[in-house]
Order: sequence, then structure tokens, then C-alpha cells
Amino acid sequence: MKKALIASTLLLAGAAQADALGLTAEVGQFSPDASFDGRIDNTTRNVDFDGEDNTYYGIAFEHPVPLIPNVRLQGSTLEGYSADADIKIDSTDYTLYYEILDGLAWLDLDVGISLRDLDIDARVGSSRASESAVIPTGYLSAYFTIPTLPLQVGGEIKTLDVGDSSINDTTFKIKYQSPFVVGVEGGYRTANFDIDEGSIDSEIEFDGFFIGVFADF
Repeated sequence: MKKALIASTLLLAGAAQADALGLTAEVGQFSPDASFDGRIDNTTRNVDFDGEDNTYYGIAFEHPVPLIPNVRLQGSTLEGYSADADIKIDSTDYTLYYEILDGLAWLDLDVGISLRDLDIDARVGSSRASESAVIPTGYLSAYFTIPTLPLQVGGEIKTLDVGDSSINDTTFKIKYQSPFVVGVEGGYRTANFDIDEGSIDSEIEFDGFFIGVFADF
């Protein structure tokens, strides 16, 4: 009886830890249109062009320790080319967040802050510049699980104005969770960068559809 009780206790503890600890990963392709409105040095342009298809990725770790935030890492490269302008933005987000709701009334709600590390290469006409910046943003993620279906609908937003620069990055997403670990996601993303760093003073926007896969452990 004692051995059975100990074994049951260990099994329950293991199950509780499995429910409390979480690891998710995602990877996919973003196919945006792009626009540039501003200047590099003394060269000014207002250009609309097709963006390049690029890969995005993300990984998040959640734990049951109170007061210590969960961690999420995301990254993407945004590119656009035309005869008048070339834009490339490498973006890495480091996010600390708390779960406010976790499935209550079919809602998941996360709130936190992100640090966005940007490397920007831009050309307008014959002028070319490269700048780096780290910009903090607020982070909000909200999803609704459709009852009786393996579907979630929702989105994420990262936004903040800092000095003369601002970021507004919004994602609308639909997620299908298969009976296995892997699921499929797709949606629409709008990423707006109002950048005033060094020789770059421009509003740059990428918007379009994306599709990817995710794994939820």
C-alpha cells in the first residue's frame, strides 16, 4: 500500500509538472507588400513595392514559478526591392510576459514587454545607410478557442513610441491544433516602422499573409 501511494504521488506530481511547463515553437513564411516613405541622408522617396518572401520563427517557454515572467524569442527578416529603393530589416524580439488567462472561458491572454533588436539596411536612389536600434514595445496576445473544435482565433500586437521612433506590429492568426504535437497556422501581419535613427528618417511598412506550422509540447 505504501509503495502504491508513493508511486501514485510521483505520477500525479509528474502530470502536474507536465501541465505547468510548456514549450512552443513556430516557423513559417511571410509574403508581404512593402512601402517606403522618407529619406536617407538628403535623398527622399515615396515607394511601393513587392516584398520578398521570408521565413519567420518563434519559441516560447512557460513555467509555473510565480512572479517570474515567461520567455519568448521571435525573429524575421523583412525585405523589399525596387529600382528606387532597397529595404532590409532583420528583427529579433525578446519578450517577457505573464499569462493572465489560460483557457478560462476558452480565452488565452498574455501581457508583457518586448525588446526589438533591429538591423536596418536601406538604399534610396544613390544614398545608402545602415543603422541598428533596440526599441522596447508593449506586448499583448489574445486567442479564443472555438468550443468543441481544435481551432484558435486571435492575434498579437507589439506597439510603443520611443522618442522619434515607433513600432506597430499587429498579427491576426488562425491556429489548427492536430491530434498530434504539430499544428498549422496562418493569418495576416502588418508591421509599421517609423524610424528616425542616424541618416534614416522614414516610415516603412510591410503587410501581407503568412502561413506556418507550430509545435506545442
